[in-house]
Amino acid sequence: MASKAEVSPVRRSRPDPLPTKTVARSPRRAARPGARGFSLTELLIVAALASVLGAMAAPWVAGQLRVHQVRSAAFAMRTLLYRARTTAANRAANVAVVFDPPAGGPGRLLGRDFSGGSPQVALYQDANHNGVRRPEIAAGTERLLENPWRLEDRFPGVRWGAPADGPLGQEIPGIAVGAARMVSFSPLGESGSGRITVSGEGVAYSVVIHGANSRIRVERRVGGRWIPE
Repeated sequence: MASKAEVSPVRRSRPDPLPTKTVARSPRRAARPGARGFSLTELLIVAALASVLGAMAAPWVAGQLRVHQVRSAAFAMRTLLYRARTTAANRAANVAVVFDPPAGGPGRLLGRDFSGGSPQVALYQDANHNGVRRPEIAAGTERLLENPWRLEDRFPGVRWGAPADGPLGQEIPGIAVGAARMVSFSPLGESGSGRITVSGEGVAYSVVIHGANSRIRVERRVGGRWIPE
């Protein structure tokens, strides 16, 4: 009997997968509809306009900085007066802010011209309980609390007072604090009255000392009158 032929199982072949389409990715993202870049010419025009606007604004910015410098000088003077008043109370002794002509010449405290530079400012304490006095300052008896300094050294471009032919249109004394050229505070906070004015860039600020009530305030010159800051 013939042997049955060995029959191998029939394998159903699977359909070949569809070929996958490979899409090359661009390193750059696709631009959105309607979007475009800037050309070199456009960038150069923008840069030129920015440069012109910056050049036009520079003088204005510089002027504002100089105005701020004048205001800072006035408030620095007010701070010095406050410090003199506080020191007098703490040490139970008279303390004075003293204005002296410059060491190089006689100078003028109330005018716009100084033969040897602007006045010097210093802080002195009464050492023998008879008040801060000029002869005793000259003799070295009074105690020096702060070395003399000049306004233009700390605040370049700022001056004492204002000239008659300047932008403000009238002469304003720089240091009007009496013949002694000082503002002296007692331990109780009492002082003389006066006005200290600084100017520059067409503006002026004053520090006003009210001896009757010990008030010290800053005012700005606006339209021919003084406005409190």
